[in-house]
Amino acid sequence: MYGDLKANPVFKVTAITRRRDAVFQLLQMPWENAWLGAAATEAANLRRTDEFHRGLHDEDYVRRFLATDFDSLADRIREGEWIGGSGGAGGPVDRLGSTTHISVIDGDGWACSVTCTNGEGSGVVVPGTGVHVNNMMGEQDLSPLGFFTHPPGRRLPSMMAPTVVLGTDGAVELALGSAGSNRIRSALLQVIVNVLDHRMEAAEAVGAPRLHFEDGLVYAEPGIDASGLEASGRTLAWFRDLNLFFGGCQAVEREPATGALHGGGDPRRGGAVVAA
Repeated sequence: MYGDLKANPVFKVTAITRRRDAVFQLLQMPWENAWLGAAATEAANLRRTDEFHRGLHDEDYVRRFLATDFDSLADRIREGEWIGGSGGAGGPVDRLGSTTHISVIDGDGWACSVTCTNGEGSGVVVPGTGVHVNNMMGEQDLSPLGFFTHPPGRRLPSMMAPTVVLGTDGAVELALGSAGSNRIRSALLQVIVNVLDHRMEAAEAVGAPRLHFEDGLVYAEPGIDASGLEASGRTLAWFRDLNLFFGGCQAVEREPATGALHGGGDPRRGGAVVAA
């Protein structure tokens, strides 16, 4: 999650996970400029310590995480105190991979958000099934403490985060998810902010340029206003165009007043929108 965030009483996000109690408020970020976005991402990366990774499997993890004083951290960022330091585990590497996301909202407002992945694939197909086995045990992002450190029988963590945003009446207003390994969290945050704060329709929100902070670098697509980042002395790595490095976010938005639906398929990964 991210540092420059405050609890928003108007919306909440329901995380579809194996934990029955994993229901979170949407954490809203005042996204005035790219500098705040990169600062929030860096602050999040700094929280990914060895102790953090070891505790991911604890049943008490959700309660401990939500006890974080996000407001205090947000104040430090707004006051210009760059959290600084190197990023979290796993380096920013282009991953063609094989992660697929689908978001659906029907005319009655029911929603489904599902992400599936083969990782980069293992090259092994189970005989007689056509099932391509994933390579999750070889994904650096999912093994920050080193390969083969997960005890037998333990459920592997995942970067995947299918997300549903609910309004005050409990109705779905946005369903989304993304591919992209470490960039999933930054992609989702930026699309949510674009829809809720900048009032963009889903397609515009998904197609807008993105940035991502990792290991001391700010990776950015053309169109990002980097003046604040450059003034603060940050090192930027510019991409020539929209790039699959920044994820593949697929989103459907439902207007609360009219029920009108808008979809956004990410052009970075061949996303598409279909109305049926």
